[in-house]
Order: sequence, then structure tokens, then C-alpha cells
Amino acid sequence: MKVLMWLNRGAEIPGGHRVQMERTAAALRDLGVAVEEHLGPVEPEGSWDVVHGFQLGPREVAAMRARGIPVVISTIYWGLSYTSSPGAGRLTARDALGRGRRGLRYLGASLRGREDLTRLSLQETADDLDRVRAWSMAEILLPNAEGEARHVRDDLGVLTDCVVVPNAIDVSLFAAGVDRPRPAGSVLCVGRVEPHKNQLGTIRALAGAPGLSLTVVGPAHPHHPGYLEECRRAAAQADNVTLLPAVEHSDLPALYARHRTHVLATWYETTGLVSLEAAAAGCTVVTTDRGHAREYLGDEARYCDPADPGSIRRAVDRALTDPPSTGLRHRIADRFSWAETAERTLTAYESVLARRGTRARDAHP
Repeated sequence: MKVLMWLNRGAEIPGGHRVQMERTAAALRDLGVAVEEHLGPVEPEGSWDVVHGFQLGPREVAAMRARGIPVVISTIYWGLSYTSSPGAGRLTARDALGRGRRGLRYLGASLRGREDLTRLSLQETADDLDRVRAWSMAEILLPNAEGEARHVRDDLGVLTDCVVVPNAIDVSLFAAGVDRPRPAGSVLCVGRVEPHKNQLGTIRALAGAPGLSLTVVGPAHPHHPGYLEECRRAAAQADNVTLLPAVEHSDLPALYARHRTHVLATWYETTGLVSLEAAAAGCTVVTTDRGHAREYLGDEARYCDPADPGSIRRAVDRALTDPPSTGLRHRIADRFSWAETAERTLTAYESVLARRGTRARDAHP
């Protein structure tokens, strides 16, 4: 089988979307799939059985379909709110507040003048319409969580078949230091430094906490240099916070193994790869209560409200006294490996070809 993985937007931004594409491609190659990776908006030339898109818009999907190539899309969709409803069809108070965020953006634009309001309205409407058009033309969508699939359907009305393909980590890489002793009170926060990841809120919540040290590690987001400077200033004012630049992926296991707890108090997470890595490495885990992390971590993590510094502090304090979860490590190893992700992805490809009556081995004699 020949597959093209195409990331057309955001390739310059380090993070989970790049990791997901690259690691899934590598695991598919282990299964005998010929995978080609392509970055950027320029339409690639070639012949493939399937195009697997990340961030593809309607123009790119239509172009592939015109060439007779079926398209599947990893949605990586956050939804119109910054949380997921615990019950189907029921709007919680937090959902209402999250969706109200959009209303506040429109209010701010209206106060600046009609031109700004019109521009914002058109941009957000265009973004949603692009998703609807692209995802409706795709053969199958591959969300990372059941909750994400619900949002695609309920927020956008897209009825394309979804196959949930969980995100994953290299379990063996991170399990190497699982039994290593860690200093009491040592807290780590790994991730791209940007407003969405809420490092500034985490620093402020934990600054000055007695007996606690926080290390924040990650690359700067190329579109948010000012946020990194804010984090640096906040860290400099706290005697228990260290801000470090990004490290190589291969160096992360040793970093996790030097800390007792990992915190990821973001405004939303579909998965939180660093939470999975930290748990596999023997850390206790604090993560956001907004999104779908609970589908991965269950009750074996502490959850916090990223808008509430007290909630972040309490969750971290409790996690520091928790023992590492052996059950969570086993679940990650069983369900969230790249091999498992590749198997599910390949099954989705095969279902697309079967639906079209195509066999991959006949497509390229």
C-alpha cells in the first residue's frame, strides 16, 4: 500500500501534530506500508492508494479526489468550546462559558469598530466552513478521542464516518527510568510555550510554594514570542521556578525521571502526549479538566481547572503525595503505543479501499 501523509499548515510549529504524523508514519512502515511525508501547501505529485491529511483544507481534498485518490483526515479538532460535555446533548455551565469566549471576541472586535468585527466574523465563519467542506469530502475521519468525534458531529454537523485512532508514545523509551528515585516536591511542565499551554498560569499558581520546585521546558511557539518573555519574567520573580529551552526528544526520558510530578494545565487537550510520556516514565500526572484527557488517563491522574490557580496548586500538591500508577503505565503500554495507532490507522485505510472496491496491491502493478 502506498500512502501520502500531508501536513499543509503549521509544519513550522513544533508539537503534537508533527509528532503524531511522523511517528504514525514510522509505525506504518514497520507494517509494510510505503509512506511518503509531505509538508506545505504545494500540491504534491505522485500516485498513492490513500492520502492521509493533517490540516488539509477543501481545496487540497478536492484536488486529491479529482485525481481519484481517497482522502482520510486526522481532525485534531478542539470544538467550539474549550471543554467536552460529559453527557451527550447536555450543555454544562463550563461549556456555556467556553462558547461564550467566542462572544467576547466579537464584543471586543465590535468595540474596535465595524471593520474589525466584520473581519473576525468572516474569518471564523470561513474557518468553520473550510472544516465542514474538507471533512465532508473525506472518506473517513480519524479523531483521537470519542469526545472529539462527538464535537465534529455536534458542532459542525459533519456526518462523515469516524474511526477513533488514539494518539500514542514510544512506551519503551520512557519506561527506562521508571524506578528512579525523584526529589520530593519536584514538578515538571513540558510543552511548547504558548498561551494555550498556560505555562504562565502554572508558574503563577506554583510560584513560592514551600517545598516545591517547578521546571518548565519547551520550545518557543514561533507565533507567540511575547508569551515566552512573560513566562521568563514570571519565572525570574519566583525563587522556585526554572525555565529551560527545548530538549531533544531522546533526552526527555531522563528529564521525566528526575521529577516526581508532571503538570499540564492547558486550556484544552485532546490527548496531552507529554502526560502519557510522564506517566510511562513513572511520574504522577496533573492535567487539565478541559478536553478528552480523561479518555486516556481515567481516574489515575489529578485534574485541574486551568483558569483557577488554586485548583492547579491543589492538584499538584495532591499528585506530589500520590504513588505513581502502575495501572496507568500498563494501560498506556497496552493501548497507546504507536504500533496500536498504526494498526488502527491501517484498518481505516483498508476499509476505504474495500469501500471503493480497490486492492492496494492492484493499484501499483
